[in-house]
Amino acid sequence: MFQPMKNVFFITILFVFVACEDTYKETVRFLLPYTVNLQYPVRLDASEILSGIQVKPSIHPETAFKIASNDKYFFVGEKMKGIHVYEKTDEYRASPLCFIECKHIKAFDVDNNILYCNNFIDLLVVDVEDPLMAQVKFRDSSYFYSGMFPYFGDGTYILGYKQIRATVTMTETNPPDFSEYDKMYGNIIVKEIPDTLRTDAPHAAFANIEGDVYTWLNNRLALCSFISDVFDIIQTTVNIQNPVTSDLRYKDGMIFSIGTNGFMYLSYFSNIFEQRQGFQYYGNNEKRPVDVVAMENPVNSFFVLSKNSIDCINASNSNFSSAPIQGAISLINVNDTILALGNRLALYRYHPQKNQVEMVKQYSEISGLCTIRNGNVLIVVTQQDILFYDISDLENIRLIP
Repeated sequence: MFQPMKNVFFITILFVFVACEDTYKETVRFLLPYTVNLQYPVRLDASEILSGIQVKPSIHPETAFKIASNDKYFFVGEKMKGIHVYEKTDEYRASPLCFIECKHIKAFDVDNNILYCNNFIDLLVVDVEDPLMAQVKFRDSSYFYSGMFPYFGDGTYILGYKQIRATVTMTETNPPDFSEYDKMYGNIIVKEIPDTLRTDAPHAAFANIEGDVYTWLNNRLALCSFISDVFDIIQTTVNIQNPVTSDLRYKDGMIFSIGTNGFMYLSYFSNIFEQRQGFQYYGNNEKRPVDVVAMENPVNSFFVLSKNSIDCINASNSNFSSAPIQGAISLINVNDTILALGNRLALYRYHPQKNQVEMVKQYSEISGLCTIRNGNVLIVVTQQDILFYDISDLENIRLIP
């Protein structure tokens, strides 16, 4: 009697053990990690865009992308910050006056007492007759929109997306649950554009051409008009060719359009009434045009400044010469000697017989953030001041005391 009971007990224990093992296997089989890539919109709070500008005490610029002027003031633009205003105290001196904060500025120019600029995708018309009392006279909402930043609602625009690699545990009866990630990343709203999401967009551009400020509209130059408190955009017949224009320059009687469409290129025109398509210069990140000037001789030849080189090319692209350069941000042509300013001032010339670009002189003591030329005077913006240099003799460029 004892032995059969023992066998029954053993069989029962074995059955329970096997059943438990099967349950354990099923549990392990479906308690598995599940990993997926999620993306959540990063939204910009538009409340500060709507507020426009604020006039604040003057500060020193850390960087600068452009200097413009009228009869009384210099205006120095600092991207994604605002405009530094300097009062002209005499012919060769300027003193800091104020800082016009415009947190999403990328482009501007001045026509007498009217300043045109962007603030993110908006176009602003600002009265700067007295910069200390600067005020927005007109706001064209979403002028530079171009479909780049969808309006999300609740006063926010989608800048881009944050990529998250998420891992959760799933079972046969419980599908993946990402609600914790949704709580953490589902409502990302920022007041400033993160560096990781900064691009060329929005593609705002302004240039003062013979006293009038132009921007672009539907791939054409467009005149900005503000008369009797009425703002208007008047489209010209000049097709600037670039699908998206990111910058306009007017130098030595020529209009340069720098654009982007997956790569960078530029084109030029002799004037706004008689369009003359000169050339298209294609570049990548290393050959991205930073600045450009036209040469008098050879005719239809240009110096194009990029990140690591200064190139001399002609309109047909049949001739090309290049020289290495580092740290330059602006070009000025003085009788076909090219002044390249950045962490130093270097002078370049093109030799047609050799087909070479050569650096002929440098001034290591002269550096700056941006510059403009007024006759024989080079006006240089530094982090501390605006300086004036006499360039009547390129062999002896000197600071005007």
